[in-house]
Amino acid sequence: MASLFVSADQAPAAVPSVTDPARGARLRVLITWSMLAVTMIIVNFKLIAMMRFGDPDDALRLLQVRDLLAGQSWFDVHQYRVAAPEGVPMHWSRLVDVPIAGMILLLRPLLGTASAEQVTAVVVPLLTLLCAMALIGRLAARWFNDEVVGLSGLMVGLTPPVLCQFTPLRIDHHGWQIVLALAALSGLHAKDARRGALVIGLALAALLAISIEGLPLTALFLGICALRGLRNPASRFDWFSGATASLALGSAAIFLCTRGTYDLVTHCDAISPVHLAMLAWIAAGAAALRFATPRSLPGQIGALALIGAGAGVILLGAAPECRGGAFVMLDPLVKRFWYDSVQEGMPFWHTSPPLAAAILAGPLVGIIGTLWIWRSARDASSRMLWFDHLLLLTGAWLIGLVVARASATALVFAAVPSAALILQGVYRLRSVAILPRLGGYIVVISMLAPGLPVVMAMAAAAPLTANSTSGKLEKSVAGVTLGALSISQCRYDVAGHALDRLPAVDIFAPLDIGPDLIVRTHDRVVATGHHRGAAGMHDVIAAFMAPAEQAHALIRKRHTALVVVCPDIYEPSVYAARAPGGLMADLLKDRPPHWLQPVDIAPGSHIKFWRVVN
Repeated sequence: MASLFVSADQAPAAVPSVTDPARGARLRVLITWSMLAVTMIIVNFKLIAMMRFGDPDDALRLLQVRDLLAGQSWFDVHQYRVAAPEGVPMHWSRLVDVPIAGMILLLRPLLGTASAEQVTAVVVPLLTLLCAMALIGRLAARWFNDEVVGLSGLMVGLTPPVLCQFTPLRIDHHGWQIVLALAALSGLHAKDARRGALVIGLALAALLAISIEGLPLTALFLGICALRGLRNPASRFDWFSGATASLALGSAAIFLCTRGTYDLVTHCDAISPVHLAMLAWIAAGAAALRFATPRSLPGQIGALALIGAGAGVILLGAAPECRGGAFVMLDPLVKRFWYDSVQEGMPFWHTSPPLAAAILAGPLVGIIGTLWIWRSARDASSRMLWFDHLLLLTGAWLIGLVVARASATALVFAAVPSAALILQGVYRLRSVAILPRLGGYIVVISMLAPGLPVVMAMAAAAPLTANSTSGKLEKSVAGVTLGALSISQCRYDVAGHALDRLPAVDIFAPLDIGPDLIVRTHDRVVATGHHRGAAGMHDVIAAFMAPAEQAHALIRKRHTALVVVCPDIYEPSVYAARAPGGLMADLLKDRPPHWLQPVDIAPGSHIKFWRVVN
């Protein structure tokens, strides 16, 4: 039976022609990435040709980069074409804008602006995927043979919650969150405490700058670093002090370089001065703990508890409004009909069955694999390292169960131990009889793609569902409803060309199509699905659910000239279902009020337009 494990000086047996193990691992990563990249380009080619973004955030991200390249201040992240003229202060980080803007600047002289943006929107997510796969492959190559390296990378392609963050046109920040989490994991596996702690701290600093949602994961990493100090007091908490120092300094540097002194107000949804003060306190406490480590275990635990309690006092004392999280101040109407409808921010049981199965079972395979690796470790230091990996993976899994979009981090943390466990099973199956082997391979496939058995079960039950619903077939796969609901027919590119030939106006539109409209036109919209523009979001939701005359008052208040609706997306159907007597229900039934005049501005776009006449 083949051996999965390799030593530092042992070339992987799986690729005997390659004398350099690192080169063999890199080659496998590159081949696997190339296969995934080509496949994703082919599958998404029609959407790429139309620049049809899969998420409104991607469209708005491109608009933010355009504004930056057009001369908007680096430190000013307002989006002035939403809720004009004041605009909406975005909570996004300029860090994510850098690779997008850089590639556009590089390609623009060669391809022109439009083609440069299109190529960039395809290439940047794929290069981000390569970064993630390289980090996974590096970890796999350190501990296992090249077969594990290859399978670890392939598992990214078999994991929809991960792969969807790297598809072409997915230029928002979620892919970089995964890469930075993997960079921190790489630091945790480092042999040298100083270098490993530095990598952990800087990676987490960048992660927090991109999204404050990384706080639970940051606390998890720091907790494991502190645990290493408790296990080995002679180390004088070198992992904990090093990680907290680089985190605090890195966060301060990134804040000054991307935010400057432009906005020093406390925000609960982004790193603010209060968060920097909290991180500085933790770093100072860790430095004191390293300088004067208590001799007894209770004393060490007490010192760590004091550091944690002080951090909580700083954050909640200076910003008590953050006690309920980043969205606690949301208007009740906006929370109910927008935030509570964003499935990726909900617990896993609010997602589709296949996606829920992947979120629940995918990391579990990795946890089992980590337990097996831990038991098989050849020395005490390796055993403790994989125990730390187990703690990290379990914690990330629990976070992902509560917030579905965070599950991608747990799934990439699980990739290497899952691949090792699966290949170990494959090796053992080679020596068993044919029938048990076939059954074993079915189990292996289920471990590779935990959502697949659910998809197959739903497909098998589909004829029964179709018969019981008079032919109306609905199958939900990875959060996408097929059959009764398919990809929208709305052509924002066609609508954009038509609108751009008209004078710029303010548009009243559902939240989810706002970014697609303004990224293709010179027009403005009242609101998009971004919580800092909650006042505009409230008016949009309230108007579409209100009776015609109440809606008229809200639309006139916003000085809008056009009402625009894509009729076959989810958002309008929610408004119509919840308020059958509201404006949206009337518009979907082609019964506009007297103050709205239907106009066919963009024939063939499948988008409906009404001019506000008084």
